Amino acid sequence: MSTMNLIQLPFSPFCISVRRMLDWAGATYRVTNVSYADRRAVVAATRGAYYQVPVLVDGRKTVWDKTDLGQEVARHVDAKFGLGCFPPRLDGLQRILAQHIENDVEGAAFRIGDTYLIPTMPLYERTMAIRHKERKFGKGCVESWRSHLKWWRQQLHDALAPYDQMLDYRRFLLGERPHFADFDLYGVLGNYLFTGKTKLPPDLKCLRRWHAAMTEL
Repeated sequence: MSTMNLIQLPFSPFCISVRRMLDWAGATYRVTNVSYADRRAVVAATRGAYYQVPVLVDGRKTVWDKTDLGQEVARHVDAKFGLGCFPPRLDGLQRILAQHIENDVEGAAFRIGDTYLIPTMPLYERTMAIRHKERKFGKGCVESWRSHLKWWRQQLHDALAPYDQMLDYRRFLLGERPHFADFDLYGVLGNYLFTGKTKLPPDLKCLRRWHAAMTEL
């Protein structure tokens, strides 16, 4: 059996989600890292059809996220290893949670994380990362986020508070075992925590317990 190849940005929230799923499954896989400055591995694997990450090459099948919420890679891993992360009875609820996680939570989390991550990059990659951000969010956006960190931290806290409340009554977001929503949130927080210079809000104790459980799966 050929070894799967995950093409990724190491700090991408969706790559972190997929890695956690693969590790939970006990999968054998290798990792190819790309950067803001060089995505030739993505272009080659998808024959020019895609430029984002993650991309999973599984034998003759290459999978990437093609829809709005982008769950194709996660669903491929789930189906291949029988993880049960997408039970039909939870489809609607997980869609609602994914929209909130990938908009409200990620919107605050990546802005905070980027203010610490981007300055650590080599010059060329840093320049390309800033260009990528400014094309989407406007000139000077990273500096603006840095100037308003206190406000963004409050936005993140407010977005995470409902998850802390949910976890007061169950081990994982939707029950006593993880589902896709858990991996989705874990990836977004993994991006936020990537540099080691940020922490989960100390008062969200249930969320912190959940994060430790997800890390130790």
